[in-house]
Amino acid sequence: MLTFLVILILFVAVLLTLVVLAQNSKGGGLTDASAASQVIGAQRSTNWIEKATWALSITLFALCLLVNVFIDRGSANAGISSPNIDKAKSSPAANIAPVPEGTEDASLIDENDTPIEENNDEN
Repeated sequence: MLTFLVILILFVAVLLTLVVLAQNSKGGGLTDASAASQVIGAQRSTNWIEKATWALSITLFALCLLVNVFIDRGSANAGISSPNIDKAKSSPAANIAPVPEGTEDASLIDENDTPIEENNDEN
């Protein structure tokens, strides 16, 4: 159903593009250049084209809202799934590398979670 709606949206979008291109603009548009506008009359053709533009644009808007109903979002508790996140959750905290000596902004902690005092020996 989702594929059908997407194809229908594309079809309506192409039709809407063609209808907009056929409209009169300040420069005349495509309807002034065609012989059909001379036979039908410029006023009647622009009225029909304007109604078609409104109908197609409303249809496109409604189809875009309708396709939102058919999008599969999965379960709400699924969250983000990543091999790196799963690996980080399953690894014990002991595998975390210690902070290297000499770092100024972090205190060093040994394996017993006791702070290690830094040596600031300058030779």
